[in-house]
Amino acid sequence: MFIEHFNLTEQPFGATPDPRFLFQTGSHREALASLYTGFYGNRGFTVLTAEPGMGKTTLLFEFLDHIRDRAKTVFLFNTLCEAKDVLSLILQDLGVSPGATLAKKHRQLNDVLVAEARSGRPVVLVVDEAQNLSTEALEAVRLLTNFETAQSKLMQIVLAGQPQLADKLARPEIAQLLQRVSTMCRLVPFSPTDTAAYIDHRLKVAGHTGKPLFTSGALDLVADASRGVPRVINTLCFNSLCLCRARDSKVVDDDMVKEAIRDLQLPLTQPIPATQQTDDKVAVVTPFAEFSEVRVSSGKTARYITAALLAACLGGIGVFWSGAGARMHLPFPVPAGFSHIQNAPVTKAKAEISAPSPVPSPASDATHTQTMATAPSTIAMSSNTVIPVVTDKDDATEYKTVTVGPGDTLVNLAMQNVGGYNGAVLQQIRALNPSLKDPNHIETGRTIRLPESAATTTSDVPARNKP
Repeated sequence: MFIEHFNLTEQPFGATPDPRFLFQTGSHREALASLYTGFYGNRGFTVLTAEPGMGKTTLLFEFLDHIRDRAKTVFLFNTLCEAKDVLSLILQDLGVSPGATLAKKHRQLNDVLVAEARSGRPVVLVVDEAQNLSTEALEAVRLLTNFETAQSKLMQIVLAGQPQLADKLARPEIAQLLQRVSTMCRLVPFSPTDTAAYIDHRLKVAGHTGKPLFTSGALDLVADASRGVPRVINTLCFNSLCLCRARDSKVVDDDMVKEAIRDLQLPLTQPIPATQQTDDKVAVVTPFAEFSEVRVSSGKTARYITAALLAACLGGIGVFWSGAGARMHLPFPVPAGFSHIQNAPVTKAKAEISAPSPVPSPASDATHTQTMATAPSTIAMSSNTVIPVVTDKDDATEYKTVTVGPGDTLVNLAMQNVGGYNGAVLQQIRALNPSLKDPNHIETGRTIRLPESAATTTSDVPARNKP
């Protein structure tokens, strides 16, 4: 173990949800504020969603620690249960032996809730991994909010789970539950800056003092390979520190993190050998052998490279438009590793690219000039045309498709699925749904596209529609 080697007092990257190690990014602070608002405002239902490994359980433990002296708490994590078992599990956590019948269990729970309310301690039920609850079990949870007085709810409920939970709550058959949700919040992955601060925070809590244990390059690699997911960050840092100890070093460098990444079989973004500056973006150009891993560094249009590179290397390409949109066709066998380009959809400019003329044999400068002057143009497009190429990774705005249910509005759909609603989000939605004429009226049964995350400024709004 490396604890003594690095003069630490405990394991900094453990696998348990210890609230002492909680690092609060903007979305974590907002989620905690929502949980506290739901509790102190006696709002009834609060929903928290996050991808796996984002630290929602740690956040829930922080919330429970905060309210433990002010409320009677129940933490339900065994969600692979039937509806009839929900009451039994709650009573057991409250220290009550469940009765034999459903009516008996309801009377027992009512007695506990009334007793706690008289003592000034509301009961708070936190359900983790709530996406595993069946529709019937979710309905059983909803009925718990019927325990109330004229002034307040006797039980407040927090549902926490993966994004599938929001999808379940949007089903028409449990619309009554969604109507009772007062607040919905979501955790998002760390940025590279947050990742570095998170690692430093956990090391300090574990007793580290002195010079940094990770080089800046090592931190960049951790942020890249982990995709900002705390659980993956912890695993990667733990393995890197173990390698550092095995090599009797005091600092984790790039090579150690790369070896840990290979051991864990985590994906890494390809190196960036060169860039081309354009008017509104920086297009990253990789060697031809790495063409399938092209990455574009741009906040607006993240998939564009010039078609000339492909035309020069592979030969003639045709870009054709039809009612379904443009498609690229390669008029020759596609080399191994490039099959994803064949018939790939093209999403922006209309252009036709013909086969290039044969390369002239060595000749004088004058002969070469004459040949070039009389040869047909190899690229027929306007000077400002950009040909987008679909790569394996779409760095543009990601979206999800949802179906509008009875009573749904654009605002509540955005709150449930995007995590916020403002002018920038509205512009994102309009860009993804060009046929959406009136945001204040969306027909029941139609499908709309919603961005995966909310933009905070209008500059975050995509400049084009997703194909």
